[in-house]
Amino acid sequence: MSSIPPSLAAVDMISIKRENFRPHSEEELAWWMESYVSGHIPDYQMSAWLMAVCWRGMNETETSLLTKYMVQSGKLLEWPSEMVLVDKHSSGGVGDKVSLVLAPLVVAASNHQVRVPMMAGRGLGHTGGTLDKLESIPGFQVNLPIDKFQSIVETVGCSIVSATREMVVADRKLYALRDVTATVSCVSLQTASIICKKIAEHPNSLVLDCKYGRAAFQSNVEQATMLATSLISVAEENGVSPTTAFLTRMDHPIGTSVGNWLEVSECIDILKSGRGSKDLVQLVVVQAAQMLVQGGVSEDLAECVDLVYNTLLEGRAFPVFRDMVEAQGGDTRVLDNPETYPSAKYETTIVAPQDGYVTDVNAMTVGRAAVSLGAGRLEADEPVDATAGIVFYKKVGDQVTKGIVVATIHCERSNEILKQARCKIEKAIEYSTTQVQVPAIITHQVSSDGVQEFTMPTVLQ
Repeated sequence: MSSIPPSLAAVDMISIKRENFRPHSEEELAWWMESYVSGHIPDYQMSAWLMAVCWRGMNETETSLLTKYMVQSGKLLEWPSEMVLVDKHSSGGVGDKVSLVLAPLVVAASNHQVRVPMMAGRGLGHTGGTLDKLESIPGFQVNLPIDKFQSIVETVGCSIVSATREMVVADRKLYALRDVTATVSCVSLQTASIICKKIAEHPNSLVLDCKYGRAAFQSNVEQATMLATSLISVAEENGVSPTTAFLTRMDHPIGTSVGNWLEVSECIDILKSGRGSKDLVQLVVVQAAQMLVQGGVSEDLAECVDLVYNTLLEGRAFPVFRDMVEAQGGDTRVLDNPETYPSAKYETTIVAPQDGYVTDVNAMTVGRAAVSLGAGRLEADEPVDATAGIVFYKKVGDQVTKGIVVATIHCERSNEILKQARCKIEKAIEYSTTQVQVPAIITHQVSSDGVQEFTMPTVLQ
């Protein structure tokens, strides 16, 4: 066990933070994490400490040290020194399927110069999970041995998996506890949880998507900036450098679909055709381009945007995605012919009640409705339905005529659940006779040098 003054006990750790006497020392945090993982600190005392951290906060050094010892609770991956590895992480949203297109696109656009090792998460609450989406592909395996994961990254160029049980053991225990103790949205704890997995994964650098708005954990741009700054500082302090972030809005669902297979199907279409919902394409292309910049393809973001966008339009990312799915045991026949995928048992539509324009689609309401349909979960071990969800045919700013279909809702569980979700989603969509301006999806870029407003490249406008 780590060296620590013999007089210090668990209750002292709680008291130090609750009363804000002083910052925790490195020795204290090392002992605290090691003792919790080994079972010497009970959940009720860890819960008290987590709440004290949420109340009092942690300084940059404390957060970095907490992250360091969370990483040391499990295995750290090692890669060939000549391999360029860049990862991406999103703080979570509704309809956020960016990673499914982005990972193979980075590989294709860089001609395999940049590889993407991605350890992703599952959906919880109103936010969807990348792993749940991929598991809607028959046979797709997210729980791979480390050597298999690394082999796929080396040969295919990208792989998206769940963190193995040997990695970041402390985070797995802490996240389950934070979820049931209302301590998820604390910036220091968010930072440690996000970055420890990335450090253990061991990429050269990292691009972050920090979301803000009514369906994000951060409600405004100031909170998102605080999170991004914390994530960048701790990541770079622990050797993942450079780490940069984009601040992006999470008020409306991303893309045209919310739900596991429905989102995969949307991504297949984009990967094949290069065309898709403007907000989704912008998020994918800009973040992929920044990954190429950090991977050494070019120092010019605009040049990388052009390269990535042309790669997308040419459909060159789809074969990489197909290879990844095949390497992870997925049935590629549904990628080639997505129309053969089974449909949900129950289906209904929402139509526009008037002529005019869609002025709002509340992402939080839609996300919660998707959970009720079976596309998401409220508890960590709850199963999800692959075919449940919503497909939108009109987005904010689009013109509608009375009676036109705005959305289709899919449910596997019961017609009654479908009807209840329909009522929720109808209330989430607002209309007006006056057209509204669609706000920019990416508003700022953050690095260790500071925060600057982001202007969307002309090719993507």
